[in-house]
Amino acid sequence: MNDSLLHLYELQKVDSQLDDLIESRGELPDRVNEMRRQVDAQREQLNQVRRDIKEVEDNNKQLSSETVELREKVDRYKAQQFDVKTTREYDAITFQLEESQRKLHSNTETIGRMGIELEQLKSDEQQMAADLADMEKELEEAQTALGEVLAETEEEEKTLLAKRQSLEKSIQQFYLTIYNRVRPAKGGVAVVPIKNGVCGGCYNAVPRQLALELRKGEKHAVCEYCGRIIVGEPIVIAVDGEPQPITYEVDSDEENNESAEE
Repeated sequence: MNDSLLHLYELQKVDSQLDDLIESRGELPDRVNEMRRQVDAQREQLNQVRRDIKEVEDNNKQLSSETVELREKVDRYKAQQFDVKTTREYDAITFQLEESQRKLHSNTETIGRMGIELEQLKSDEQQMAADLADMEKELEEAQTALGEVLAETEEEEKTLLAKRQSLEKSIQQFYLTIYNRVRPAKGGVAVVPIKNGVCGGCYNAVPRQLALELRKGEKHAVCEYCGRIIVGEPIVIAVDGEPQPITYEVDSDEENNESAEE
């Protein structure tokens, strides 16, 4: 018997058990992951708003300081207008006065707009922080629920993963390459037994000569219809045991009728 094929079939059984285990957890793991992404995104948006608030506050502080200096300049230039002795000096001071007043007016308008922007940003920050707190609470509850679900299957999963790792070491790379390529494309099932001369995956007939060769357990076949690896009865029996005979329950009335006919 081909030991590598035997272990490959065992690997398929283990992977199917793992798939069933993961499926039994439902949508909760995916839901928790999505909630984590949403919380991270919300947290980053909140941090960006806080950076924007810091930037506006710094700019506002700088402009406010400049505005104080400009007001002092305006007052000083107005006082100097009365002390000049020539028209040239008067025109120079007037130009500086008008320029300072223009900057003062511009700064005042900018500070006003910044105040409105800052108020909106702080309102956004407050709302986003509240939303984040709610999201984090929901995430914590979902993570607790997921932890309880995982705890129920944790030991079984560890056992299966350990067995899987051990099996992989016993399988030729050639088989593993085919297996890892086919399994994702075929709903997690890459290795199937031959059943009554047909592929156990798609139930299409296997050529008679090939079916005879599979009975020895030394070779495998690749289904020409679904692409799965087909193994023979000796390998299946070695892993699954002898198939149970099909029995039929006979109704007592039928037994009586048969006896009467005899």
